[in-house]
Amino acid sequence: MRCFSAPAAHSSSTVALFSHQTKTTRKSRARERFCSRSIRDENAGVKPRRDDDDEEEEVFGGEREMRTSHTNTNATTTHRSKRGRRKKRDILLACGSLLLFSNTSSSQKEEEAFAAGMMDFTKQSQSTFQLGPLQVTLQRLRTLRNDIFTSLEEEEEGKEGKKNEDDTGVVVVKPGSEEAIARLRNATLDCTSARPALEAYANVRDVCTLSIVLKSVSKKFATEEARERARERKDETVQAFAELERKLRDVNASKEDIDAEFENSRASVKRFAESVLEAFDFSDEEEKVKREAFPDLFS
Repeated sequence: MRCFSAPAAHSSSTVALFSHQTKTTRKSRARERFCSRSIRDENAGVKPRRDDDDEEEEVFGGEREMRTSHTNTNATTTHRSKRGRRKKRDILLACGSLLLFSNTSSSQKEEEAFAAGMMDFTKQSQSTFQLGPLQVTLQRLRTLRNDIFTSLEEEEEGKEGKKNEDDTGVVVVKPGSEEAIARLRNATLDCTSARPALEAYANVRDVCTLSIVLKSVSKKFATEEARERARERKDETVQAFAELERKLRDVNASKEDIDAEFENSRASVKRFAESVLEAFDFSDEEEKVKREAFPDLFS
C-alpha cells in the first residue's frame, strides 16, 4: 500500500480541485456561450413578447388574413371585372350591330317608301298637269259651239238686224267673224294659230299647248310605243282644230258641217287624253280615280 505524506496529499487534492473547477468552468462557459448564442438567434428571429403580444398577434394576423383575403378578393374582382367588361363589350357590340342592321334595314325601307311616294306624287302631279289643259279645251269648245249655234238659230229666226251685241251686251259669235276665230284660238290653246300676244314668240318655237303636253309625257313612265301613239293622236287633234277653223272662217258653212267639225275636234281631244293617261301606266284603281277627276275627258 502506497502511503502519501500530508503535504503531498494536500497538493494532490489542490491539483484535483483545480482541475475539476477548470473543467466545470469550461463546461459552464460553453453552456453560457451556447445559451447566449441560442438566445441571440431567438431574439433575432422573434420579437420579445409582451403581455399584449397575443392581442397584437391576433390583430396582425387578422390584418394579414384581411390583406390576403383582400388581395384574393381584388384578384377575383379584377378577374370578374375584366370578364364583366368583356361581356358588356360583347353585348354592346352585338346590340350595336343589331341596331345598325335594324337602322340600315329601316332606313332602306324608309328610302324605298319615300321613293315610291315621290314616284306616285310625280305621276299624280304630272298627269294632272297634262290632262288639265285638255279638259279646259273641251269646256271652251263646248261653250264656243253653244254660242255659235245660238247665233245661227237667232239668224234663222230673222234676227239679222242685231249688231255684234245683243240686248244684254253679250257678244254674238257668228261663223266668219273675227270673234269666232279669236274664241277658237283661245279654246284650242293656240294650236290653230297663235294669239296676237304670242305671234312673235310663235315664229321661233311651237306655242301649241298640246305640243307642250306631249313633250311633258314623262319618259320615266311612258314606253316608246305609248309616246308614239300620243304623238300621232296629238297631230290628229291639231288637224281637227285646223278643219274646224276653216269651217268657222266660212260664212256659208252649214250648221251641220260646223257641228261635225266640233264633234271631230272633241273626239280627237279625248283620244289624245286617253294616250296621255295610258303613258303613265297607272294601276286600274289609280286610273279609275283619274278618270273620275276629269269627267269631260273620259265620259
